[in-house]
Amino acid sequence: MVFAARRRLKLLTLLPITPLLLLCLSTSPSLAFSDEVMDTFLDGGAATLARGGLERLPRQPETLDFDSPLYLDSNRSYRVETGYEGKLTAKVRDGRWKGSAADSEKLHTAVAAPFSLLGDKVEGSLAAGYGFTGFELRAVNEREETYVHSEQRFESKKAGIYLNAFGRVSLGASIIDTQYRESVQAPVQLEVALTKWLQGGYRHAYSNFATSMELRLLGHEGNLPMRSIESRDELYLVLDHSPVRAKLVQELGYGKNRKAEAKLELPASWYLVGEYERREFAEIDQDFTVDGIPSGYLRGDLQKKMLRAGVGARLSSRWSLEANYRSSDISFHGGGVASSLAVAGFWPSLIVGNYNYMTSASISADQYHVAGEFQGDKLSFGIGMQYIDLKPAAQVDYWRNTILGLGSSNAAVKKLHVRRIGMIFLGTGIGYKWKNLEAKYAVGQFIPVSVTDDDPDEPGAPPGAPEDSKSVLSRIAEKIRHYPGGGLHRLLVTVTF
Repeated sequence: MVFAARRRLKLLTLLPITPLLLLCLSTSPSLAFSDEVMDTFLDGGAATLARGGLERLPRQPETLDFDSPLYLDSNRSYRVETGYEGKLTAKVRDGRWKGSAADSEKLHTAVAAPFSLLGDKVEGSLAAGYGFTGFELRAVNEREETYVHSEQRFESKKAGIYLNAFGRVSLGASIIDTQYRESVQAPVQLEVALTKWLQGGYRHAYSNFATSMELRLLGHEGNLPMRSIESRDELYLVLDHSPVRAKLVQELGYGKNRKAEAKLELPASWYLVGEYERREFAEIDQDFTVDGIPSGYLRGDLQKKMLRAGVGARLSSRWSLEANYRSSDISFHGGGVASSLAVAGFWPSLIVGNYNYMTSASISADQYHVAGEFQGDKLSFGIGMQYIDLKPAAQVDYWRNTILGLGSSNAAVKKLHVRRIGMIFLGTGIGYKWKNLEAKYAVGQFIPVSVTDDDPDEPGAPPGAPEDSKSVLSRIAEKIRHYPGGGLHRLLVTVTF
């Protein structure tokens, strides 16, 4: 009985590190932290995807944004827009995780109508919208009788107002009702023109990250909810004084949480761009269950850092070229206790003892980006490429308390097998304006070129064929067959009148 309980305790050991195990399923980095990680490497928006996944700096809104309600300005026109995004984030066709996949999709629609008051001294717009977000992860390992599943499906209804008084004070407020949260969100943003070239503002916003990891192992069912839902308050300054445009954001109450972006115009139509961000998320504090029985807890901190530098040139009034380097890192550090009572029964659990564990995981990346764009009166298009050098790492140190919690034994370490992933991301898109209609469509594709994996059970070179003897194309083809990467596409249609 004790031997069987020890074997089944693998579930308790693996459940807290399930998010870490997900990192090794694909060349795409969005498995563990969903869109929070994906957006770290690929900025959102059809125009952004068309230029290889990195947004122009300083940022300009592409759609109505209820989370940052100053971007509900409809520019004195009626506006209707619809956007769709689909991602096949990962698909594994070979190896121990064969059959695993992850995908997501988003849909949003919004309308905005302008108005004016006090003889046009106060202008603004009213907006309303609907959104749908879905995400699903499926990880299968038949050899170890392991099945991991995570799924998110929720709708959101939105409304907001934008006001600009006397050209000096701007105010935006939204109401967002979503199945993601139990209560309604109410983002607010206020901006004051301090001078002709300097604005100061305040923003109350929300950070949402939540999913539920379900795990089946050795006949047992485990569940680990992961939630980090918080509100944040920020002060910011916007500088627009030629040749510099810059924005600095500081989160209130968290001195280390700040963000900055800037663009510097140079002679001969050249320019420099840069960006820095550091953020510590609210502490993750979650309990998990095994077979429906409370069986332990996970505590930890999630951090994000990013630095970007780039150079660009306007080759003509319509053509531009830009190159960027971005370094980013997302890390998690924590620990907890896994109880043996759920799988061993009361008396055997006294002998087997509980497991204590400390865990850490990180994804760091170096991104090398180049993009070319054409902007005409009606037609626009772009093409961009990134080489992304990913370095995932995950480790769990655990040990077991002995009888009645006296002493410890069975200390061990589990580590992530995937050490390094190299991949190319290609993106291209086209836009067209016809009278009051504008449509943008963009697609992107990950192409894996190298995976460093220290797991001897993963498929590799056949006997007698050393890795170094293969051509570059054959090595890439082999990685594509094993980790085919993922693609995504975005569509945005806007009508103004």
